Amino acid sequence: MPIIPTTIKSKELVEKRREQIVLAAIRLFAKKGFHKATLRELSEVAGISHGNIYDYVGTKEDIFFLLHEFMDKLATDALHQSIENINDPVEKLRRMVRSEFNLMYQWADAILLIYQECHILNKPLLKKLLKRESAHIRLYEIVLQECIKKGLLLDCNTKAVANLIKAMVDTWVLKRWDLKEHITQLEMEKSILDLVFHGLINGEGYKPRHLKDMESLEGKVILVVNGGTVLGEATASFLISKGAKLAIHNDGAKIDIRFPVSIRERSEKVRVYSSKEDGQMSPRLFSQIVADFGPIDIVIQDLGIGNMEKTTSEINISSASKELEANFSCAQDLSSSFEAEMVKRGSGKILYLAPWAWDKYADHLRYRTVKAGIIALTQALANRLAASRINVNCIVPGYIGGFKYSGAESEKISEVIGHIPMGCLGEMPDILETAYFLISDSSKYLTGQVLEVAGGIN
Repeated sequence: MPIIPTTIKSKELVEKRREQIVLAAIRLFAKKGFHKATLRELSEVAGISHGNIYDYVGTKEDIFFLLHEFMDKLATDALHQSIENINDPVEKLRRMVRSEFNLMYQWADAILLIYQECHILNKPLLKKLLKRESAHIRLYEIVLQECIKKGLLLDCNTKAVANLIKAMVDTWVLKRWDLKEHITQLEMEKSILDLVFHGLINGEGYKPRHLKDMESLEGKVILVVNGGTVLGEATASFLISKGAKLAIHNDGAKIDIRFPVSIRERSEKVRVYSSKEDGQMSPRLFSQIVADFGPIDIVIQDLGIGNMEKTTSEINISSASKELEANFSCAQDLSSSFEAEMVKRGSGKILYLAPWAWDKYADHLRYRTVKAGIIALTQALANRLAASRINVNCIVPGYIGGFKYSGAESEKISEVIGHIPMGCLGEMPDILETAYFLISDSSKYLTGQVLEVAGGIN
């Protein structure tokens, strides 16, 4: 790697200041463009004097190379971590794709910048950049070769397939202008994996569980209450991919969330009930949904508001408090209706999603109150309905990452991570796979359980 000149002798200080400069560059270049931004403006965003910035970098080209180096390390570390202690090479491949998507959600601006401006580098730096990219793709080649060696995938040109997989993943950023209104991250992941596995899988050598499980919710009728939050929409999208028949109630004001489901247009098995058109969720509306859909097998109710701010400066605390309180009141009001419907048939599952950790920034007191309240309701209802073979459980989501935050909020992420025992943000699939377990037949003997999917935070 070429050494970018520096007048500072402390290696630790150089690394710290250069990372500071890179993070500032990502924000500034995304806002103004690489060519219009100046080093003086960059020094202001980075919090380093204009004179001192030249102690660490000489040109914007240096910064661009450091930016790529920074992103490459993040991606490589994430890929290695994603497959630690995983023996099944097909599962390794799935986790690597998921790891790439999680990185792209948080660093989309940086990745897009790398693709758009790599031509500015001189040949030696560009050669180093391309060499790093090849090493990145080589990780996919190694796993593909392992799959072929074990007879799990058909023989193929692993270099070509590795590049195709990486190119398909990168499409999420490069084509986001076209994709964002039509597909979710989870659906994009599934599309890529299905394309790879269905085209390469050796049916005699490997029977992947995820293909068998794809239709395991086929025929199930599921009601998602408060489906307009980030978590609610991700849950709805996930359940659609599992073949479930869905009724979703949401607040019409929450349509443009980061997980655009567009379910009205894409599935005959789904109906959306909105507060604007159908009224607030209530026992009366629940009865109407049962009349429309027939017996409800599973109810998933999100008690959160989907807050994604890391500061209180732009949060309407009064509005957030009322919304959290309303969500808990709704859960209490509906519980007797759920009970009556399911007891009548002697089966059913109820899953509550407590407010996720980001909601505490909207109103810490209400967050704690609603969280405690829904845990108490879960355990009381589970005890009462156990004899009827009705499962009632609760998930308490922690700090979930994989989203694009504004610059101000992004700077708070490291502070948040510092309080998480596992040292990282959670991923949306962590919540969704836990929810899937709790509503599947695999958990038929579990009820009254509260699972904190929070990386060790209590």
